[in-house]
Amino acid sequence: MGDYHHGDLANALLQSARVVLNEKGIHGLSLRACAAHAGVSHAAPTHHFKSLRGLLTELAVIAYDEFAEALQVEFKNVAHEHPKIRLQKVGQAYVDFSMKEPRLFELMFSSTPLDFENPRLKNSASYAYQQLIGIVHPLFDTKEMNEDHREQTEVLVWSIVHGYASLLMNESERYGAKCTDESRRTLPDLGLLAELLG
Repeated sequence: MGDYHHGDLANALLQSARVVLNEKGIHGLSLRACAAHAGVSHAAPTHHFKSLRGLLTELAVIAYDEFAEALQVEFKNVAHEHPKIRLQKVGQAYVDFSMKEPRLFELMFSSTPLDFENPRLKNSASYAYQQLIGIVHPLFDTKEMNEDHREQTEVLVWSIVHGYASLLMNESERYGAKCTDESRRTLPDLGLLAELLG
């Protein structure tokens, strides 16, 4: 059995869950598989997460935190750029994360029964979303949109970026990652959206 100090086992199990997730996907992830990878008894995970749903929820929290950090880092890198460039670059960071961590990305947005009443998951997911919509406002402020139009624009931008990321992931799953070349991984110009909005 693994030799863990008090408090380390939960993190070790989460690290193991991430490895199993990357190797076998969501449907191949189980408490038993995580315990085996961590080198602990089959019952050990239930002491920390109670159920597979609890483990998946905590793993999703990690995923959202890393996702938000990736968007935030890129936002800081382009903070002094034109709002249009900021939107494009942060949108690209969104796509890049999905290609770098496809299994975590799938977990975040899958129909897997996560505990969405979990405060940590709620906060992490909300914070991640704020990183994206926070760059939409400056670009469309000049349009003098009312609040309803602003919210619709946020959802529209999110739908485009997320949809493109999902298409690339499906393509990689179907044809292999190598078939998704660098040019295809580049998010189309979101500035076209601003032009279409007039």
